[in-house]
Amino acid sequence: MKKSLKDRINALGLSYQKEMMFLILLIVIVIALAFITYIFFKQIYFPLFIGGGGVIAVYFYLSRYSSIEKKIEKEHVDQLISLLSYFEIFISNGNNVYTSFKMLIPYAEIFIQDAINAMLMQIDVDKTIGPYINFASKFNNRTIESLMLSIYQMVDNDENSIELSEFNLLFNNIKEKHFDEMIDAHKKSLDLFNSFPLIGAGAITIILSLCIVSIIGDYINVI
Repeated sequence: MKKSLKDRINALGLSYQKEMMFLILLIVIVIALAFITYIFFKQIYFPLFIGGGGVIAVYFYLSRYSSIEKKIEKEHVDQLISLLSYFEIFISNGNNVYTSFKMLIPYAEIFIQDAINAMLMQIDVDKTIGPYINFASKFNNRTIESLMLSIYQMVDNDENSIELSEFNLLFNNIKEKHFDEMIDAHKKSLDLFNSFPLIGAGAITIILSLCIVSIIGDYINVI
């Protein structure tokens, strides 16, 4: 079931009341600025420009929740992949899957600790693939699902050396691809920062154009 806006805000650890108060304040400020500029300049262009800017500001303010959610999900995936490097070592040293996951708990953050504990409790009563799928679903990531399926295959085949080698190969490929994606994402973020001066120059150009149109309009009215 899709979460309401209030549930999403609370899940992110933010105050719903403060978020809504800030949003209302933002809308009131935009309306007030649009009204004041219309009274002062007697032109509709400035209020429309301010109103458009206000709509964009509200949109970006609300859409940031999705950005925060995606960032948190990515952080969880990044940490789990890092932890699975330890899992790979524990398995290679002769520990079984259950024990290896239990050994990860001290190194994990709260979210992953809770996810691992929940999975281990389910494994105690359910020896099927169910607990592994439920664990993967908490990350909403196909890569994690593939890794958990590979781990379950190790369990289902008594953790033999062939299944361990297949997991090591899959995990190393995924880890390499994941790090490449992290590097690409960092490069894209730097490219975005480089585009900010162009955006600022465009905004200044629009403001100057509106000012020129207003001046010309006043001059025509005087004539």
